[in-house]
Amino acid sequence: MIECPYCYRVFRQPPEKLGARCPKCKMPLYEDPARRKKNPEQDHGPCEQHPDAGSITRCSRCNKPICQACRTRWHDESVCPRCVEESIADDEPSPREAQLQTRLAWISVLLGFAAWVLLLLTLAPMSTFAQGRVQGIILFFTYFFYLSSLFPAMFGLGYAVSAVRLRGDHGKLATIGLAGAGSQLGIAIGIIVLNVWHN
Repeated sequence: MIECPYCYRVFRQPPEKLGARCPKCKMPLYEDPARRKKNPEQDHGPCEQHPDAGSITRCSRCNKPICQACRTRWHDESVCPRCVEESIADDEPSPREAQLQTRLAWISVLLGFAAWVLLLLTLAPMSTFAQGRVQGIILFFTYFFYLSSLFPAMFGLGYAVSAVRLRGDHGKLATIGLAGAGSQLGIAIGIIVLNVWHN
């Protein structure tokens, strides 16, 4: 439910269908009227949509001059109505969503890498077993590294799934984290199942 801050009419359509302007009074729906400047600090020439009105700023995307009636705040930027409509049509993610996806994707890749390193560290004690030098401390480190590798893999898998669900430019990186953490977790659990099955 969206309420126009100017005419106070309530709309029940989703923002994607409603657009950036009120269908009744044609004023911006997503900008607080109290934050609007009364007088422009600098005149940028006539407005692109309203040639009779002086512009107060330029669109941060297309750089066209826009007047007070046209200026709309979208993703914390002052943009013109045409750029808002293009952003909605392209299903563009917000900057916060894109940054969150990047952070989650990198965390998932790092956790997946750490899980693989811990799993491979179990091979060193196992090679010692083959040489006949079985000691309690070596057995302890084998189990420790093996079980420790499951935790970063599980967390990496969770971060990767969260990153894949978000919109942004790092979907491939999130997929790499998903594949790395998921394959490590699958192999580690598969080894446990095979040991339980044979013993």
